[in-house]
Amino acid sequence: MMTTRFAQACGALAAALLVWSGAAAATPATYHNPLPVRLADGALAQNCADPAVLRDPAAATPTWYLYCTMDPVSHAERDGDGWRFHMIPIYRSTDLVHWDYVRDAFATRPAVAAAKAGLWAPEPEYFNGRYYLYFTVTDVADAAGGAAGCDNDSGIAVATSTSPVGPWETAPAPVVVPRHDASDKACSFHWTFDPKVIGTADGTRYIYYGSYGGGIFVQRLSSDGLRVEGAATMVGASNRYEGADVVRHDGAYYLFASATDCCNGPLTGYALFVGRSERPEGPFLDRHGNDMAGYRAGGELFLTQNGNRWVGSGHNTVFEDAAGQWWTIYHAIDRNDPYFSVKDKLTRRLAMLDRIDWIDGWPVAARGQGPSDATRFAPSASSGPSATSAGAEARPHRGAGAPSASSHPRAAALSMATAPS
Repeated sequence: MMTTRFAQACGALAAALLVWSGAAAATPATYHNPLPVRLADGALAQNCADPAVLRDPAAATPTWYLYCTMDPVSHAERDGDGWRFHMIPIYRSTDLVHWDYVRDAFATRPAVAAAKAGLWAPEPEYFNGRYYLYFTVTDVADAAGGAAGCDNDSGIAVATSTSPVGPWETAPAPVVVPRHDASDKACSFHWTFDPKVIGTADGTRYIYYGSYGGGIFVQRLSSDGLRVEGAATMVGASNRYEGADVVRHDGAYYLFASATDCCNGPLTGYALFVGRSERPEGPFLDRHGNDMAGYRAGGELFLTQNGNRWVGSGHNTVFEDAAGQWWTIYHAIDRNDPYFSVKDKLTRRLAMLDRIDWIDGWPVAARGQGPSDATRFAPSASSGPSATSAGAEARPHRGAGAPSASSHPRAAALSMATAPS
């Protein structure tokens, strides 16, 4: 009898241990902002502005790539008397939290860009069996359609590849050419910055572009993705919005855009707004029916500083993890360590991650509490039964003057530091 009871007790204990070990193995992964974006030597990257994410459709297991704007990323890297600027650094992750450097998109500026042009706001896409990388060129080369003698004739360029990390073959002409503004000055242009591309169910693709200088526009893309077609439509007000990101959710289109100064150290006031439309061409309205392109611009507040160390949250990308939970990666500034270089007035912008929940038809980031600075459940890297990390969080409650277009802060920073040619 004792032997039988002992055997039963041992069996029960073994079963309990098995259940406990299974529960421990299924413990959700966590993360804490900022994201660990690491360089080849293992050091943390000191910049990842204007982040964009692409999930590789060709990868056997869920794999994502992170693309950042052209910036210096390490205090150990110099180029002559200035900092070494990485020309769109690319990082890889299998969990959307830990990112490892792969390579820069470009070793030298492509021919479409002038000798001192910035390469900003990368936008990776996959269609037609190829990878596309759209990006801002702050000064289009004269031979590629730029204006002779002008250094602010910005445009949108594109490069293609058979791999998400390149090598990239850049198209010889911009997708969106420099656009003169309404003034009679020879070198006065709209800011043709910050591309975003989306596709619709019928195969039509659209590209969004623009910034404070002139506003945000949307235009159809050609089937090969190399040029725009038809008329452009304004969807974001001039002197108000930049950094467009657009996603489709439950049959509606959502425009995320950033407002105010992006790059002013601890005084940066960048914040994110969102509008909703039934069509990719807009109009994008807030919950009160105000148009984001209107004279009194609308826009639903999506993410802004909350009193913790993070300020200047903006220029985001919105995506789903492997289990279908929505997230946003954006850049923000630690007000306790706000500069990459004080001397060069280079603001330090780090990659941040927060969950998105959809409540009453509107996206709510970080429970409506602003940029997170505490341990959070991480995204899911798989779509199986164990993909419950994001879902482990409680359902959140409902969340709650742009600078002149004369010169963009990013351009000012670029001009104050030496970049490679």
